[in-house]
Amino acid sequence: MSDRLSHLQDKIRQDALTVIERCDTEDELDFLFPELTRIHDHDLLVLESWQNQVDWMRLLPASEVKLLQSADFSNSDATATPDASADPNVLAEPPEQLLYENLKQKSHPASLLNQLQFMIKPQLRQEWETYITQQAAIAGYKTLVPANLEGASNLAVANLYWYFQVRDESEEETEQSVKNT
Repeated sequence: MSDRLSHLQDKIRQDALTVIERCDTEDELDFLFPELTRIHDHDLLVLESWQNQVDWMRLLPASEVKLLQSADFSNSDATATPDASADPNVLAEPPEQLLYENLKQKSHPASLLNQLQFMIKPQLRQEWETYITQQAAIAGYKTLVPANLEGASNLAVANLYWYFQVRDESEEETEQSVKNT
């Protein structure tokens, strides 16, 4: 069971990355970003929790498993109470949508796609961090070192990456126009 839950999480992550890579328009991004954030922040966490529970149960001695099976959890004190101030007839914007609207004001679409990729597969950040560190050293930015980038948000890393990309492209265009004159 644990290996199937792990496989499911991996499959969801891989499929999410494929969808991100195929995102062509800003309209698609407007839909995908909040949805994939929700999948990452909720669904994948639930699957991981289930997997951890299965792994934990497997490690328990048989006597403790029997105790758990015979326990009556129906008299639990924990009950969910709805928010009395919330109007049930008004649908609030989901937090993932609010996050996206906030990030959209601070990033361009390519950066937002990178932020999604970093969220789904954090190892992808390393390549961007290496590029930023190299370009920062060339530009003389002494604070953009690996230790500082590790603590930076996905927003910061993606935007810094695209800052240097655009800067490099404009420098190359300037060099080409000088050569052509």
